[in-house]
Amino acid sequence: MDDVAAFLEGNGTDGNGMELPEAETRCVAEALVAGLDSGLLDEVLAGTFDDDPPPGSEVVLIDALFGCAAMQQYMIDSMVADGATQDEAECFAGAFDEDTMRIMMTSELTGEDPDPAMEEELMSAVFGVMMTCGGFGE
Repeated sequence: MDDVAAFLEGNGTDGNGMELPEAETRCVAEALVAGLDSGLLDEVLAGTFDDDPPPGSEVVLIDALFGCAAMQQYMIDSMVADGATQDEAECFAGAFDEDTMRIMMTSELTGEDPDPAMEEELMSAVFGVMMTCGGFGE
């Protein structure tokens, strides 16, 4: 458990990690330990935090994140760290419901496109957010 929490925080790897409160990091670590078999967990720990998760672990990771972490705040913090203003990040993060964020993250982590109907819905939501919030970095 401690190794997984340290991995999530980026300790001992490349220094990049999730910037979650300690309790949320421990919760995600517990969910990963409970949800992944030991071989897959070893494969996760053998990589770096910036590596794509091994196939088969993505859904467990996403479920752990949404079950343990304040995803909207995490999204805001990540966007601000990437150059968005606080207002821009809050507008973007507040515009997506949990289902939409799950679908976007699943697609990002697995590299698989959602089904065409869902992809159209996602694109519509993204364009709507861009029209409402603007594009950051402008």
